[in-house]
Amino acid sequence: MSQGFASYSNSPLDEFVRKIEEGLTDLPRQEAKVAQYFLLNLHSISFETGKSIAEKAGVAEITVGRMLRRFDCAGMKDFKAMLRHRYSVTGESLPEEGAELTPDWQDQMSAELLSVRTVYSKMNSPAFKAAEARLTTASEVYVTGFQTVRGLAEDMARRLALARPRVRFLSGHDSMMSEWLDPEEGAPGCVVIIDVIPYAAESEVIARLAREQGRSVVVVTDEYCHWAHEITDAVINVPSKTGLFLESIIGLNAALSLLVHATATNGPWDVSTRMRDWRRMSHKMKLF
Repeated sequence: MSQGFASYSNSPLDEFVRKIEEGLTDLPRQEAKVAQYFLLNLHSISFETGKSIAEKAGVAEITVGRMLRRFDCAGMKDFKAMLRHRYSVTGESLPEEGAELTPDWQDQMSAELLSVRTVYSKMNSPAFKAAEARLTTASEVYVTGFQTVRGLAEDMARRLALARPRVRFLSGHDSMMSEWLDPEEGAPGCVVIIDVIPYAAESEVIARLAREQGRSVVVVTDEYCHWAHEITDAVINVPSKTGLFLESIIGLNAALSLLVHATATNGPWDVSTRMRDWRRMSHKMKLF
C-alpha cells in the first residue's frame, strides 16, 4: 500500500531517474550510453566526476553535461545535490559516509532493532487484533498522551486522521474533557492512550471514564505498565529499555505506525479518495 506522505511526491533524484528511464530510447546514441551508465551505477556514482563518467561510458565529457541538461539537471554539481537530498530524506548513507560502530553502539543498536522486531511479532496477537478492530469500527477516535509522549499522541492523531474519518487529539488539560460532555448514543467511539514511565495519573482516569461512557480503549505502552490490562484487552506492550539515557520510543513509534497502517488497510473507508482529497486541499493551501 503506497498512499501516504512518502508517495506524496518523488524526490528530485527519483524524478530525474524517471525522466531518464522514459526518455532513454529516444536519446542520441552517445547520450544513451551516459544515461545507461547513470541508471546502472546510481549507488556508487557519488564518487564520480563528469570526466570519469565520460571515460567509463566511452564518450566525450561534454556529452555527460548535455545528457544531464536534457533532463533538466544543470550539471554534475546539481546532480550531486539531488543525491544528497535523496539520501538525507531516506536515511540511507552515501558510500563515503559509512562508518563502523563501536561495540557498545552495536549492542545498543541491536537492542533497538530487537524492540522493533518484538513489535512486529505482536501483529497477529489478540491484543493487536483487538486494537485494529476497534480503530476500524469505532464511530470516532480520540488519541491522547501526556508528559514526554504527548507529541507521539498528536502525531498519531494526525496520521490516523488521513486513514479514517473523525479522529481528534484529546487534551484533557486544555479542553477540560468538554469533547465528551455529550457522548453519541448507539455508536461508541474509541480512545487510544499512549503511556510510559512515569505513568500519567490522567491516563488511567481517562481510560475508566471512556469505559463508563461506552467507549472502547486501546493502550500502547511500555513493558512495565501496571494498570492498562485491568481496563482493556487491547494493550500493546513494547520494549523500552535499550540502554539509552531515557527509555526508547522506537517501539512505540513502530506500534503506532502499524496501527495506522492496519486501519487504512482494513477499514471500510476509501483511502485512495481520502488521500486524493487531502492532496487537493494541500495543493490549494500550498502546504507542500
